[in-house]
Amino acid sequence: MISKKEFLADILYSSNMVNLFKRLPMRNKLIVFNYHRIRSKDSRLSTSFDDGVYTLDSDEFSRQIKWLKHNTNILSEKSLIDCYKDGGFVHPESSTSSVVITFDDGYRDNYTVAYPILKYHDVPAILFVATQMINSRQVAWWDIIAYLIKHCSKPTISFDGRQFLMKTQRKEAIAFFLQRMKQEQYEKTKYLLSELSEACEVGFPDPGLQNKEILTWDEIREMSQHQIAIGSHTHTHRVLSTLDVSAQKEEMLLSKMIIEENIGQPVLTISYPVGEPHYITPETSIIAAACGYLLGFTTNTGVNYWNSIQPHLVKRIARLLEKVSTVSLLTVLPGLFSWDSAAAAQKKSIATHPTYADSYYRLGIIYLGQGTIDQAIDSFQKALHFNPGYTEARIKLGISQVFAGLYDEAIKNFSFILKEKPAFADVHYYQGIVYSSQNKIEKAIQSLEKAVQINSGYKDALIKLGILYCQQQRFSLAMTTLERAMDLDPLDQNLKSLVDAWRKNIAEHCDTPSMLTNLFSSYISSRDQIDELIKGFISHLSISPNINDIMIMIEKGDFSKNNFENLLLLFQDYKTAFPEYSDIHYMVGILYKKLDFIEEAERYLLESLKLNPNYIKPRLELFNLLREQGRFQDALEHGLLLDQFNLLYPDLYCGLGETCLELSRFSEAEQFANKAISLCSDYKMALLLNERIQNSQKSYSDYSQGSDHSDL
Repeated sequence: MISKKEFLADILYSSNMVNLFKRLPMRNKLIVFNYHRIRSKDSRLSTSFDDGVYTLDSDEFSRQIKWLKHNTNILSEKSLIDCYKDGGFVHPESSTSSVVITFDDGYRDNYTVAYPILKYHDVPAILFVATQMINSRQVAWWDIIAYLIKHCSKPTISFDGRQFLMKTQRKEAIAFFLQRMKQEQYEKTKYLLSELSEACEVGFPDPGLQNKEILTWDEIREMSQHQIAIGSHTHTHRVLSTLDVSAQKEEMLLSKMIIEENIGQPVLTISYPVGEPHYITPETSIIAAACGYLLGFTTNTGVNYWNSIQPHLVKRIARLLEKVSTVSLLTVLPGLFSWDSAAAAQKKSIATHPTYADSYYRLGIIYLGQGTIDQAIDSFQKALHFNPGYTEARIKLGISQVFAGLYDEAIKNFSFILKEKPAFADVHYYQGIVYSSQNKIEKAIQSLEKAVQINSGYKDALIKLGILYCQQQRFSLAMTTLERAMDLDPLDQNLKSLVDAWRKNIAEHCDTPSMLTNLFSSYISSRDQIDELIKGFISHLSISPNINDIMIMIEKGDFSKNNFENLLLLFQDYKTAFPEYSDIHYMVGILYKKLDFIEEAERYLLESLKLNPNYIKPRLELFNLLREQGRFQDALEHGLLLDQFNLLYPDLYCGLGETCLELSRFSEAEQFANKAISLCSDYKMALLLNERIQNSQKSYSDYSQGSDHSDL
């Protein structure tokens, strides 16, 4: 059964609300993830060995790595070691969580499944291998235990006074023997596998079967050349707390020597087998340091604080890694909802200023972090009571109501916003997602179409819209829409695979509805639930909960130079953390423009457009910037691209008219002026422009006639 924390993680991640917390101070924390085995995406495959070693499948692992790549600072082994200076750790210069990705044991799927994903995303990791497993080509003791019990055909097995029914208690039996191996001294368990084989009347697994499960040195060497550092996981993977000091030292030294001999590189780190605190001894970290390891990693013991990390007792997290939702939450709320002090501070503020809407709003955000949705709803409603025009509070209220299943109430709040701000594309998108969760497909399509109409580069809206078209078997329209989405993000492999499969299907079978239905069903089936559809409600939240407000302030505000310089430093930090976020490049361009650094402004506006060619605001800013510099021909190129969007901006068409007028393109100038007038019949700027065009045309005509007469 899913835990409350996992359930909350699902909600926060699937709604994109996890991004509310990403700008919390995280520099003082290091999170080390500990994976073991990764399944291939074919869920039909099963293992003859221990199922418990599998953390997740390849699709889920890929989602997690992609999320970590874009939202955290992923450190390599070298980067982490470099953080240790003068007897202590110094955190990297990053405003996001620092994470390290590690794998234990030495299974083949680390190479065949995990490594290609890490390599594709250009992400470093540390692979800790148990050298006896690699050299002997034999799986470890936990896999032997699982194999013997899984293949036992006896109705029961008895061992040391315990009896297990094979029909119903195989899992309990496996857990029992695993625990014995972890807790009993090695002298008592060194013959346990042979005794279990006899009790089960099952022989040890075939050598060929074992060989397929284990990495080769060639594969390890290849990974070591591509950002995968190789560390020690001891030699035999025996639990160190069951060994004396000499045996522990032997395990560590032997494995270090074997790895260095095979990869030709120094081995600098070690992870302790079954490395929870009670499975190592007080001497373990001292031995590791004496053996030449610069860092030693434990298992499943939590989050590290940079100022208190012990280099040979670095904590790792091995649980809660099954889903990207919990992984994302671990990076932004590693304490898992220790928000009591923050809530107390807001309540104190409310007691002092009971009508202060911002305090209720912030308290609502805290309640969301704690997973107390009803209290979050109550706080946002109070914020709106004292400030009915508090748009951000109304959006969060709607989100909270969606969490609570109050879809109709959520729709009312989104509709309220849209009455005041009908061009708010995110809210139309948001509304469409809620309608789709209620199976109100036509309304969902209308809302999503509106979002795309306002923002033609809205990838998430295009994908959801394409999916809904698919459900209605409007395949041609669906694929046109999905192709538009793919063009916006060519690296989305899932989307590319769908589009490629569709093209192949058409080529082989023509437009066969049944074939296309099956094709789309395979793509939609994992995306048709509320936890997948409610994503990206407010696109800017992927950076900061207040970024939308900050951007509006910068666009509309007239601050001092000092304030703009400080804001520029802030957005430069954002740009470093999120180099592919076109909004950030746009805002850096705006700030440079306000500081009169025109060349830098132009460069960043162009970079924003490079990342998102359909992004209207930077193109409009660039159009005006070029006009102000008298570069009318360059400005016209951007203006004509904007014209293709059929925007309801009279100012744009006046600007285009003036640009054409400067270039003596009178006919086009007149067309644009008339277009502005058609949008607003009494628009003075357009009416005056029309007069200027007429006068200029007349003057040009008179001049031309005069020139012709003089030639005669």
